[in-house]
Amino acid sequence: KMLDAQMLNIQALENQNTEKLPAITDILHKAKRVYVAGFRASYPPAFGFHYLYRLFRSSVYMLRSDAGTLEMELRSLGPSDVVLLIGFAPYSQEIVRVYEAAKAAGSQIIAMCDSPVAPIALEANGLLLFNTETSSFFPSITAASALVELLAEQLLARTGMRAVNDIAKAEQQLH
Repeated sequence: KMLDAQMLNIQALENQNTEKLPAITDILHKAKRVYVAGFRASYPPAFGFHYLYRLFRSSVYMLRSDAGTLEMELRSLGPSDVVLLIGFAPYSQEIVRVYEAAKAAGSQIIAMCDSPVAPIALEANGLLLFNTETSSFFPSITAASALVELLAEQLLARTGMRAVNDIAKAEQQLH
């Protein structure tokens, strides 16, 4: 039962996002800097995206809010930046704060979330959707993680051989 729900969530990604993915990939690819934010249960897919994209692009930054420093981190947002927000209901105060700061800074916003009427999606420049349904008490982040991987793969393909070479360098450093 649980695995069936996870599989349905992943299968829904295609219908929800296929048409939007090229434009969102382009927005991220053209950004001067990419900031990624996800808090509480949305942190794992956000960190996963940050990690994967950072393997082949150095101008990707994770907004973390460690030790109450979120306000300080948000000061660096600018109009040539893109902020990728990952979240689902109930939305954290921090993710809404990042959304508001990105809007105020004139940054482009990509929302990856569970609803087109989520507070982080309403005025976003791009929207990717994932389902969180499960037979468990806890919402599922499986589809969000799969969507993160799909987006990273699209960015890798868009970046081309330069990305492949950067990943090879990173792997040499890691091993």
